Amino acid sequence: MLSLSAGSALAAYAPACAQTLDSQNSTLGDIVVTAQRREEKLQEVPIAVTAFDAASIDRNQIATVQNIASQVPNLWMESNTGLQNGARAALRGIGEDESFFTADAPVGIYVDDIYIPRQNGALFDLYDIERIEVLRGPQGTLYGRNTSAGAIKLVSRKPDADTRAMLEVTGGNYDRIDVKASLSGEIASGLSGQVAFLSRNRDGVDLNLVNNKRVNDQDVLAGRASLRWQPSDSTDILLSYDQLRDRSTPGYAVGVSLQPPNDLGPWDKKDQYDGDTNVHTLRSDLTDPISKLDQRGVSLTASFDLGGATLKSISAWREMTYEISLDADGQDTCFGANLPCLHLYQDQKQDQLSQELQLSGRTLGSMLDYVVGGYWFKEKNSQITENAIFVPLGQNPYSDVSLDAHSIALYGSGSWHFSDRLTVTTGLRWTRDTKDFDAAVFSASGIQQQVCVAPTGRTVYSSGACTVASPAGAITAPLERQIKKSWSSFTPRIAVDYTLAPGVMLYGSVSKGFKSGGFDGRESSSQLYALEAIAPEKVLAYEAGVKADWFDRRLRTNLALFTNKIDDLQGTGTNQQTGALTRFSVGDVRTKGAELEVTAVPAPGVELFGSLGLLDTKYTKINFDQVADCGPVGTGTKSLKQKFAPKFSSNVGINYNIRSVLGGAVTMGGNWTHKSSFYHSSCNAIAAMENGYDMVDAQIAWETDDTRWRLAFAVKNLTNESYATGNFFIPSLGFNAMYFNAPRTWTLSARYSFN
Repeated sequence: MLSLSAGSALAAYAPACAQTLDSQNSTLGDIVVTAQRREEKLQEVPIAVTAFDAASIDRNQIATVQNIASQVPNLWMESNTGLQNGARAALRGIGEDESFFTADAPVGIYVDDIYIPRQNGALFDLYDIERIEVLRGPQGTLYGRNTSAGAIKLVSRKPDADTRAMLEVTGGNYDRIDVKASLSGEIASGLSGQVAFLSRNRDGVDLNLVNNKRVNDQDVLAGRASLRWQPSDSTDILLSYDQLRDRSTPGYAVGVSLQPPNDLGPWDKKDQYDGDTNVHTLRSDLTDPISKLDQRGVSLTASFDLGGATLKSISAWREMTYEISLDADGQDTCFGANLPCLHLYQDQKQDQLSQELQLSGRTLGSMLDYVVGGYWFKEKNSQITENAIFVPLGQNPYSDVSLDAHSIALYGSGSWHFSDRLTVTTGLRWTRDTKDFDAAVFSASGIQQQVCVAPTGRTVYSSGACTVASPAGAITAPLERQIKKSWSSFTPRIAVDYTLAPGVMLYGSVSKGFKSGGFDGRESSSQLYALEAIAPEKVLAYEAGVKADWFDRRLRTNLALFTNKIDDLQGTGTNQQTGALTRFSVGDVRTKGAELEVTAVPAPGVELFGSLGLLDTKYTKINFDQVADCGPVGTGTKSLKQKFAPKFSSNVGINYNIRSVLGGAVTMGGNWTHKSSFYHSSCNAIAAMENGYDMVDAQIAWETDDTRWRLAFAVKNLTNESYATGNFFIPSLGFNAMYFNAPRTWTLSARYSFN
């Protein structure tokens, strides 16, 4: 079961490159993945893939997609700034923090092969899951646009003839109460079904001193139902429906700096962040915010065995509505005035349709494994946005923006097995994207603002017609901008893998990725009239690696080396005249690094695991004026680094299983995660830098020998570490507000299940 949620408190401790051990085993097992659109063993796939199977997800309580970031090298993932249920992800230094629908993310998220295009609502609660796959590096051939950094695949468990039921209740600090339940089994001959339910409730982990109320709480309800029809061995049809209701409060910021607007003095995070004051207390004058997320979807997946080939159809429809107001400045007063520095309001609607057809099989005497396919995608978005700067919400001009997107693609990939040891994989995808953008600005009373256009090109903005003081020949027109733009891209891939010895595979690949072009949907009225399209972001990637099992599969090491060349990197800055967020082509970037994942079984029931990510980023071309677009940030453009790109990321953990304890087994586990310093903004402002952090999670669980009963106690953030997950830094308005991770939390859960 997958549900869309604002987040979780449970930690992940399972090894990322191997199946978690059964306590009676002393060797590492295999995970079957579909990274190349066909079932293969993880260790035989010539791609850097981190995978979590059902056993590791269940036993180690991986509760959300966000939890996996601690164990995937060079993956950074947090909730979006101010949006608890929005997913921001960066892989190998390529990421996106803009949640507006005019921008796309370079890390594609897929649920049962269905693309989830929007960040809002994409932080998934996970239960009844079969597998999670994280594909690092461009996946442009088989997955298409918006996977220029990689892809995260969530694969849910399908219903079958076996009867399964589960009920789990979890309690914890901050009055946390979660309930999960599922039931699946055979309904009639060839027909099986499944239903699943999630309720997540928790008081806020932060305290607003203005009204003495707790904020950053969770209030989530979600459900999913599936029907699977298998009338014969050659036909498999799955119909699924899911729905989500999320009323968690928006994320609250802590105001850590406040200076006069455009102050050229040094900006820093000050003592409040450095530890003299609790970062989980704040002062917000937006005491009754709005946060309403509703989402639902239907999918139909049909697979037909044609004898020597398989035809697969994936049809899907999804819709989302999201209304939110939030305090982006983190202050209860603005320079002594009882007015907001910056409050935001958004009312967003989105729906999508998609259809994919795949034909896959093996031919030429088993020499060639192939997959060919076509993809069609259509999306409609609309949003009303108000930025309240020094004026309360409801008294400001607002924008009404819509975007219709349409994408088609054709692709093919083949793996040529020239011998038992040597395989060459080639693939190519053609994609065409079309986006139709429409934006208009209205006064607070709902009257469309006007633009006064002169023959010289000079514009004067007002709520009325041109006056006699306007330039000669000027005309009055509605303040509106309509742009329609199309982009096409070919994204090839070639990979070679060679089995050096049993259990040891070398591979190398060259691939291209493509992130769709877009528009700056957040432009203020003074800039909207001159708005132009933003070019697509393109990636050329080189990768080499080795996947190896040693000592009779007691040790597994997966190593990858990579370098990426990114052209026309898209980014977001702050307009220094208006304080509005602006989007532009930042420039060209080169990233390079290494990734190592290790799992070891030194003794039966003992599992050691860890990973290391090394990353270096460098701009080779700068397209923007750092001072004009970012303000006084205290760095030079030549030394700019990619945001969300720590140089070092690592984790080390252990799982230890003890059998024959009160008729069951006890499993103890722990995980330490480290990320070095990095920036939260393309501008590399000192005030937007995270100094790095270390996190420790731990758990202990007891499970009966028949696996029906399970009790678990888990602690997240054992050392109560604080770090910034994001920030709003607008020097032109005089403030820096930061968002922080949750404090130490604990949970106690009890589960009953049968199969």
